[in-house]
Formats: sequence, structure tokens, C-alpha cells
Amino acid sequence: MYEMKTVVGTSQIDKDGLLKTSSIFDLMQDCSFFQLDSEEELTKYFNENNISMFLVSRQVDIYKLPKYSDKIIVRTYVYECNEAYGYRNTVIYDENYNELVICYAIGGFVDLSNGNLIRVPSSFIEKIKFDEKQKMNYLPRKINIDNDLLKEADRFKVKKYFIDDNNHVNNARYIDMSLDYADDYYKRIRIEYRTPAELGDTIIVRKAVIDDKVLLKFDSEDNKTYALLEFSYSL
Repeated sequence: MYEMKTVVGTSQIDKDGLLKTSSIFDLMQDCSFFQLDSEEELTKYFNENNISMFLVSRQVDIYKLPKYSDKIIVRTYVYECNEAYGYRNTVIYDENYNELVICYAIGGFVDLSNGNLIRVPSSFIEKIKFDEKQKMNYLPRKINIDNDLLKEADRFKVKKYFIDDNNHVNNARYIDMSLDYADDYYKRIRIEYRTPAELGDTIIVRKAVIDDKVLLKFDSEDNKTYALLEFSYSL
């Protein structure tokens, strides 16, 4: 388990003074990587074998958004792992450890030399420390979208400020991209990451509204899918 304490700053809030959705993802991502870095055996194995973990999916349930200057605590841990995927919970609390935002995420082991998903030996899995799985409504990692219901809403080029040190669009930037197509104050966000988008790629945004959900599909010009997103207005 890894925990970090911070204060909601002005660069992290929206027009109403509440923590931005993309800031939720940034905080969770930072905490997760700090936790990975703190695991010496894991870091050593990754470095020696040129392996990393790429995010496959994330579900975020939002109960209450903290506001500017609120003290918050971000806690993350791995609760399950197999040879192909790792499963983690990340929770944002207020200063009294009341749950504000709960997440579960799935990451895949990736060979950095070619970007392919790989399997790691069970002897490596045995070295990982697991914590108790968070109570939440775990939905499937795959998002089902009927392509016939989707309509093109926009298209744009990937800019430099979307890119992280993997030379791909950072996972939290998909949230920034999506906010023009979903209303404010949804309660649940699900994202399925497929093909990493790179600098200069054209992203075609396709959208559908079904009941209380907004569904977005980010596609390439040659019909690859970069990411699927589902915004729900109820938990």
C-alpha cells in the first residue's frame, strides 16, 4: 500500500472550484507510479527485463468532489495479479478518511522493445504483496458500444501537450479530450484503453447518448480504436 497526502490547488480545480476530473486521474496515476517505484523487487525486475505496465482499463466512481484548499489523501495498492495483468484499487479520501472517489484499474505487462503485451513468470507474481480488495461495484473492463448508434462529433490532431514520456497520449489526457462531449458532474467513468495515440495522429470522436450514459469512441483514420469511454450520471 502506498499513500500520499496533498492539498487541492488552484491548478487542479474547475470553474466551480471543485477538483477537475482530469486531476482525479492525474492524482491516481501519480500515486500508482510512486507505489510501483517503492517496490524494489518489482522495479529491479522491470529494469532488467525492459518491462513496464500499461493501463488497460479504469473505472472511477465519484461520491463527492473536494474543493480548493481541501486536504486529501490518495491511497493505492495491488489486490490481485496474474501472469498477464495486475489489478489495483486507488481511493481518494478527505482528511478524515471518508471516501470521496474510488477506482479500480487493470494494467498489462508490456515489453518496451516492441510494445507487445507479455506474460511474466509465476515466480515473479509470488513476490508481489497484495492488499484487501476495495468494496465497490466492479463492472467489466470491456465497454460494449453499438457502432450503429455512434455519430461523429469531432476530429482533431494529437498535440504535444497530450504526450507523456512513453511518447503516447497520457491516459489522463483522454479525459481532457472528452469533456467537451459529456456534461458536468457524472458519477462514474469507465475507460478502456486500446491502441496508444501518438503525436500527430488524428483522433475521430464518435458519440452516443443512451439513457443516463454518454458513450465516446476515439478512433484513428484507419479504423483503429484508441480508447472507449463511458460517462454515467448515476452509480
